[in-house]
Amino acid sequence: MVDTEPFGEYCEFGGDRVYLLVALARAKENEGTTSNTAPAIRKVVEDESDLDRKAAELDHAASRFDERFRLYLTANARDALKATFELRRSMDDWLEGRIHGDEGVRAKFKRVDGEFVSTLQSDACRDETNFVFDLDDATAADRDALVDDLRDHTEVALTRETPNGYHVVTDPFNYNKLATGVEYELKTDGMVFVSYLDG
Repeated sequence: MVDTEPFGEYCEFGGDRVYLLVALARAKENEGTTSNTAPAIRKVVEDESDLDRKAAELDHAASRFDERFRLYLTANARDALKATFELRRSMDDWLEGRIHGDEGVRAKFKRVDGEFVSTLQSDACRDETNFVFDLDDATAADRDALVDDLRDHTEVALTRETPNGYHVVTDPFNYNKLATGVEYELKTDGMVFVSYLDG
């Protein structure tokens, strides 16, 4: 069973705000899988009560595959209304292409639900700009040092242990002013590790 309790406190639902839970089979953890063929399954989470159910659905869906999956949550809420308008614009382009003989767009019409979720996950549809500091090969002391340095600049919203280190999620700020001795990769529209899926 996936523990989503910390994310219920982190997520801010309301209006057109949603999040995505993503089950991802990473190529580096699955022999014979490339980044182009690695399966990814996504579910839209509309409110806090959806978190457990959608995580369970993804766990079940991942069990059909041989690969090992990680479960992630988008660090930034997504704007479902904005995604609807973005998808409509894309669909107009598909229609125009189809009218002019582009057979490649035919498949898009058969998977509009998947296209909507892809659009929802795009940078253009994020509803906030939280940062994810990804610390690989880091210790708890490294995480604590970074959190202390970050608190001089912003609010730390969430910290999560990952298989390779830690994710630290903050409110946006001028990260050029951050001075720290801890190595990190900054993601401005990243995902936060939730857990491995047992499948």
